Amino acid sequence: MSRLPLVSTETADAEQTDLLTEVQRQLGRVPNLYAAMANSPATLRGYLNMRDALTRGKLSARVREQLALLVASENGCDYCVAAHSMRAGRMGFTEEAIAATRAAHAEDPHADAVLQIAREVLRSHGRIDDRVVDSARERGVSDAELSEVVGHIALNTLSNYFNHVAQPELDFPPAAPTKGSTMTAKWRRASKVALVDGYALLDRNGQSVHAVDDVEVSIEGGFLHIKVSDTAEVQVVSAPGVALVTYRPEV
Repeated sequence: MSRLPLVSTETADAEQTDLLTEVQRQLGRVPNLYAAMANSPATLRGYLNMRDALTRGKLSARVREQLALLVASENGCDYCVAAHSMRAGRMGFTEEAIAATRAAHAEDPHADAVLQIAREVLRSHGRIDDRVVDSARERGVSDAELSEVVGHIALNTLSNYFNHVAQPELDFPPAAPTKGSTMTAKWRRASKVALVDGYALLDRNGQSVHAVDDVEVSIEGGFLHIKVSDTAEVQVVSAPGVALVTYRPEV
């Protein structure tokens, strides 16, 4: 049951009705997220206005959907992961492409560069270094697109965090959960993991680096999963992004 009440056409006041009508116009339906957000017309109006503005930006609809899916996955929002997985599927993304997006990778080089810097911004809380920005620019990401990446992170983080608080009932087909680890593959100790140019990891101090030492790794579905410490989140890199893995001898 939703923690916050879902505003319906029967319970809405005039302002709420106008906003829910706008949601219906933009999305073709009123998902539970928006019905819960309508408890505060100011919050819902701000969200819709920002969403509408960003649809007029430089990033394509496909990349915007990939960003929404990546941000939801990074923020652990199962509701939004389900919603954007469904929408991505309707846009022609395969299950493999959806899984790759959640790991910040895409076949299209430009989309891949956008997702990579978006994940860097998310995990560093915006404190990225010049090398990350330079790498994105070298891969064709414009300054306008860099700005929009931050905008989309803010927009989708708002919906993710709102879902954490409101806990609306899921009204989309469920996707693979974001909470916890569902991996069954064997973890192995690696003395070194190095990535190719354009890819990065967070080390034990939260710094963006190209290589890490003495970590645990596991390979699943064409992705290398990396744990730099027992308390750190698992980081995922697609196989083309990995330059070197040196395993420690098993005893």
